[in-house]
Amino acid sequence: MKSTALASILTVLIVLVSLAHGWILVTDLPHQSALLNSTGSSPPAILEVWNPILHSSNITSTTLFSPGSQFSVGVNVTAPGQISGFDVTLNYNITGGPNILQAVRSGSELSGGLFDPNNPPAGCSVLVARNQIDFPAGRIRFAAVMLGGCFATGTGTLFTLTFRVTGTGTSFIDIVRTSSSGTTVTSIVSAAPTFSDIPYLPVDARFQNVPGIPPIASFDFTPGFPTKGEVVSFSGGKSYDPDNIGTISKYLWIFGDGTVQLLGANQNHTFVNSIMFPAAGNFTVTLIVWDSDDNLPGRLNAVVIVDPGIGDTASSNWSGYAIAARSGMNVTDVKGSWIVPSIVGPCGATEQHSSFWVGIDGFRSPTVEQIGTESSCVNGAATYFAWYEFYPKYAQLVHQVKVNPGDTISAEVKYASGKFNLTITNVTTGKSFSKMGIVKNAQLSSAEWIAEAPSSKTGILQLANFGTVKFGQDLTGRTGTCYATVGGVTGPIGSFGSRVDRITMLDRSFTIKALTSALSPDLSSFVVIWNFAG
Repeated sequence: MKSTALASILTVLIVLVSLAHGWILVTDLPHQSALLNSTGSSPPAILEVWNPILHSSNITSTTLFSPGSQFSVGVNVTAPGQISGFDVTLNYNITGGPNILQAVRSGSELSGGLFDPNNPPAGCSVLVARNQIDFPAGRIRFAAVMLGGCFATGTGTLFTLTFRVTGTGTSFIDIVRTSSSGTTVTSIVSAAPTFSDIPYLPVDARFQNVPGIPPIASFDFTPGFPTKGEVVSFSGGKSYDPDNIGTISKYLWIFGDGTVQLLGANQNHTFVNSIMFPAAGNFTVTLIVWDSDDNLPGRLNAVVIVDPGIGDTASSNWSGYAIAARSGMNVTDVKGSWIVPSIVGPCGATEQHSSFWVGIDGFRSPTVEQIGTESSCVNGAATYFAWYEFYPKYAQLVHQVKVNPGDTISAEVKYASGKFNLTITNVTTGKSFSKMGIVKNAQLSSAEWIAEAPSSKTGILQLANFGTVKFGQDLTGRTGTCYATVGGVTGPIGSFGSRVDRITMLDRSFTIKALTSALSPDLSSFVVIWNFAG
């Protein structure tokens, strides 16, 4: 189960408190990124790390900030309108060099601010949901909620931080935009009745107490709107040293998904999550560059939005593709084709099975209406046959259709007038079979094209080595496969976009048992490659 970001918890908390005071929320609140400019006519709010002595986010002085001295910064918000809560996370000392700043807890970080717990609006109170400094080291997080139906209004300080200078050099105090999973970290929440994230422009702070002019980091990337799993090309060659004495000597790329590269100006990167599957979301990419004359760093933060596209999920017994229908839309037809794979190598004494099928339901529902073939090792010999199943009833053999390795199979599961019609055709031999059935509580909620490790009463059976199985019209020559009809719309697998999941079969140790390829350019065809029996 994924952890819940505090930004979401913050909104839920505000909603619950508001309900207790007579407000009613009737819609879900999508947590859109609070990192981009507003698309409306009003400009976004500004969230800024600000030094009151220099009246700037550029905290640069060779005389004011000697080691042992202290300075403060305010985390200020400008023109947000009415706000009922905030959740702000900061990182500091992120240059990759020696740490030169240390946050110091004063105990009065919220005093005098918009969410001062000691001086709330009349009849209201402030709940401090987070008060964390150096947890973990180099990270600061404050979150507060206004209770009692009140809200903060206008420009002001959310909280104030104190830093001790511990060395000389350059550092940054950055507003954390996103987590390594691509979700929003810092948010400002509006007042009732919307309780929505307020778009804002983040302004980070730079600290420097040594002479020299820092370099300017700059990068762009293509494609401008990447999709999950797509390679994104980053170019930092426009970074430069403004004093024209030296050049850029080093590039450090922090991709915001846990990946860091200390290489050249140009990088290719695919955004991933913690277990190395392609990921979607909003990722904060940071480029830090150093000049060769002063060895000073400059950096740029930018958010790259990765569209989810086709999803990735893991299963203990399925590989292939599934379409999850939206609520209120039924899957009424699924067509598939594949070439019966031959068992690779000799069959041993252990029974092994591999099934290939198309079906309706089963992806997130308790019934499955499916028909397919099997390539298995039974009693030490390779065995091939066709079958159908109205799960949870047992599977049944199809004796009318003989199956051999290399045969092209076409199959369909269709629903109409309360009944399912399952059809399988051995295109190579011309033999066909159909079966009509009624399934109680069938939800018509998904369509599947699957290579499976079947189960028995003892659990999931070992996956027979089928080598590679080919699905879809590009690989079998059967037009109109692999296609589905969902909510009355018919198209190939990939045409259903983010409703589609590519499924990878894993064992309990997360070893890949069978790997599913990407879809063909026409979004209809793919292969599944055997890797491990399990």
